[in-house]
Amino acid sequence: MIRFDFSGTTKEIIGQAGITREDIESLRPLTEKAHALLMAARKKGDVIFYDLPERSGMVEDTDAMASGLMGHFKDIVHIGIGGSSLGPKAIFSALKNPLHNYTSSPRMFFLDNVDPEYMASLFGMLSLKDTLFVVVSKSGATAETASQFMTALGLMKERLSDAYKDHLVFITDPERGILRQLAYELGIRALSIPSEVGGRFSVLTPVGLFPAAMCGLNTKLLLEGAKKMRDIITQDDVFKNPAYLYCCIHFLALKRGANVSVLMPYSNALYDIADWYRQLWAESLGKRYSIDSREVFTGQTPVKALGATDQHSQVQLYREGPFDKIINIMTVDRYRADTIIPDVLDGIDEFSYLASRPVSDLIKAEARATIASLIDAGRMTTHISLDTIDEETVGALFMFFEAATAFMGYILKINPFDQPGVELGKKFTFALMGRHGFLDLSESIESKLKTIPGMNIEI
Repeated sequence: MIRFDFSGTTKEIIGQAGITREDIESLRPLTEKAHALLMAARKKGDVIFYDLPERSGMVEDTDAMASGLMGHFKDIVHIGIGGSSLGPKAIFSALKNPLHNYTSSPRMFFLDNVDPEYMASLFGMLSLKDTLFVVVSKSGATAETASQFMTALGLMKERLSDAYKDHLVFITDPERGILRQLAYELGIRALSIPSEVGGRFSVLTPVGLFPAAMCGLNTKLLLEGAKKMRDIITQDDVFKNPAYLYCCIHFLALKRGANVSVLMPYSNALYDIADWYRQLWAESLGKRYSIDSREVFTGQTPVKALGATDQHSQVQLYREGPFDKIINIMTVDRYRADTIIPDVLDGIDEFSYLASRPVSDLIKAEARATIASLIDAGRMTTHISLDTIDEETVGALFMFFEAATAFMGYILKINPFDQPGVELGKKFTFALMGRHGFLDLSESIESKLKTIPGMNIEI
């Protein structure tokens, strides 16, 4: 289903900036230890994303709830932020018709930011009696999700009275948190996120599976693709494990100053997977401290790009700018739909070479041209090619990138499963919004937001 070609990162292809097999072999002490630690953590139950495909009860509960609700709602609003939204949004974008919301039902909306104009527009157009709100938060206390839930709840109580409960599904911690408490107290439907799974690794839990099922997608095939990939990327031999190879190449690139990782799919359908990858790679690997509490300030900045669109906006920088990037091109061999370019301007050289050709030929040529152009400039370039885009392939991609990210964290000797850098911003937000227990942070916030005279200019 998926092929990973890293020839474009090698010294044989791009010259002095490239890596060799010996460079990868030299990492063996690191990779062997990282593999052993990761598999030990998996066996202990501390790292369970590998084994989500075997959680049959989770899938059955998810599909059963979706089956009972399908056909009752014209609109579904998915309320969540970060890992609670990026994964399900990526599944929807990859596997549903790109114009689904204009042509089919149920429409799916992802309320993943607290932009007041977008929120007002969305809530203003919904028919609440035809809408299901899916509220996703492990703790339930995330300010953005809480505000959107409260807004939806207020409107539903006003217009639907006690029937509002039938228009809600919570996806949250199995035992703890305010959403779980409300589910018990009010009798609201709820699905569980396994307690050991962090948000950005939760796409193959009900977080991603329930919205997929509600849209008529096959969740079992998503998990089957993930399982097939899992059986490949748990091998200890780096040269037989594409996820470990992806990690090693990025690690070597980082050590050579390539502190930016670009994921550039040549498919609109895969663009939100690049967005999901951006959070996964950034939040997992951007860490100040190592596992032994040393200051390391490590990480690699992920950037999403879209082929062929960003050949006209970013590739100039990638090819001729600083040597601080590794570019990962993702292509599709068989698109699910195609268009033949008609021969309507016969005899005009600027157009005739395109006539009677499928558009897929053009985007494939664009991808190959970009890879060749980057290699010509000595830029580290990998190529991930997919046979087609379907449930199994998407599930496999999630497992591939999650394993690569976890392994990269162990190679860097940091914890890839926490996000301490996010927490202070959350606490400052609570303080600014007047949440009890956080008001003592106000003085600290004001000192950091102090304006120096002469350093602010009105325009």
